[in-house]
Amino acid sequence: MMSSFKIFFLLLCFCIAAVFAREVPVRFVLFSDSVEQDAKFVKLEKDTVYLLPLDSLEMAEIRKADEALLDKISPDSSLADTTENAAEETSSYAVNNAADAVEDSLAVADSIAEAARVADSLEKAKAFQENDFESALLAQEEQAEKDSLARIQAVEDSIRAKEIQDSLAKEAAIPLEQKYIKYYKLEFKRMTNLLSKEPVNLSLSDFVYADEDLDEAPLYPEGGANILITSYPDSCELFINGEPLEMIAPDTIKKIKPGKYTLSVKKRLKDVDWWGTKTVKINADSLNKVRIEVERPTTKITVATIPDGVEVYLDKAPTESVMPKYLTDVAIETDPSVSKTIYMRKVGYLDTAVTVEVRAFMPNPIYVELEAVDNPSVVEMQREYERERSRRYIGRGLLWSSIVPILAGGVFWYLAESDWSDAADKKTAYNKSAFESADTQKLVKQNKDLNDSGDKKGIAAAGFGVLGVGLFVAGFVLAF
Repeated sequence: MMSSFKIFFLLLCFCIAAVFAREVPVRFVLFSDSVEQDAKFVKLEKDTVYLLPLDSLEMAEIRKADEALLDKISPDSSLADTTENAAEETSSYAVNNAADAVEDSLAVADSIAEAARVADSLEKAKAFQENDFESALLAQEEQAEKDSLARIQAVEDSIRAKEIQDSLAKEAAIPLEQKYIKYYKLEFKRMTNLLSKEPVNLSLSDFVYADEDLDEAPLYPEGGANILITSYPDSCELFINGEPLEMIAPDTIKKIKPGKYTLSVKKRLKDVDWWGTKTVKINADSLNKVRIEVERPTTKITVATIPDGVEVYLDKAPTESVMPKYLTDVAIETDPSVSKTIYMRKVGYLDTAVTVEVRAFMPNPIYVELEAVDNPSVVEMQREYERERSRRYIGRGLLWSSIVPILAGGVFWYLAESDWSDAADKKTAYNKSAFESADTQKLVKQNKDLNDSGDKKGIAAAGFGVLGVGLFVAGFVLAF
């Protein structure tokens, strides 16, 4: 987990890295091929690796480094091979820099012609001084032939340099995107950084190599606390705030600043990453201990904040009519998403929203430190917002609670109507009797009992109905 300042700092570092990103020479092998290849790593973006082909000079430097390594391993390397490779490198360097030598070649041609004319004049003068007309004539013919060859060579050099210049201009006119070599990251069997001799981490979705002078942000602030992390099972990789520690549990994180952190462990089982995550508060006065068990792979968003008890909303901005489903610190099971917006609010703090990528079968830890509000009027507005939302929440509760008495009133009214109907039937029966008898008296008594029961049920129905309508009206007024 990282505070908002740290998140801003990392984003700033990433932007700077993108501006000053390096093109790092790498050596890689694809699963579909067994031959190692060399290229320049440009970036990893949305799980696609972008490479550029090496030019001749860069290839010569890599071969030279490989030969130096071979010399260390096998000192009996042949000097002839080294000389031949050096010659090839020199030739390659000359070809690649021909564009810069176009003007030099033209100047050389002019210099050759000028030198030829000077030599001709000197030889002529010498021939005349020696009074050797035939020798001077022969020297003049030889010099004329040399001048002709020099002019032909100069024209050929000029044409060759122009062709190279045109070729380089056409190459420069090709858009950079068309020069990229693109592979999906899972196609690589391995990739090695030829500068650091370390494997390239292709487990990320987006990264570039930053300039070497750029300082890396620390994974956690240094302090005087220690925390011992154990896992079940053992030998799990350790992560803090979603960043790998390059440590294996059980192990102790030393010299860490006290505070709240999200600690995670990962172990690959059955070709799937199993994760376990806990948000803990580290104290400075003792050795902190935490045990984390891996769980069955699920996709979660683990949200931890300072302070605690912050309302969390997923892809839905809070309003007076929307009550929070989650309060931090909380782990929310969800579906993978390229972009998911998380809204957080608490009275006394500024409302905060972050947009994150939710990766499958990962805890996706998010840590945010909310900024406190120092304006009393803003705090009062937030409290009024809370009161308004509470009223609406109570109103909705009353609306839902009105359903029961209304239904009960309807049931009682139905039963009352049934009793009254039976009482009417009894009355009709004893009115038809011409003489009073025991059966007639029984019908009269049943009529009276049914009327009394119907009256009671009718009164209950009316009471429930009034209560239900009253709750409905009050709830409607408060909810809207």
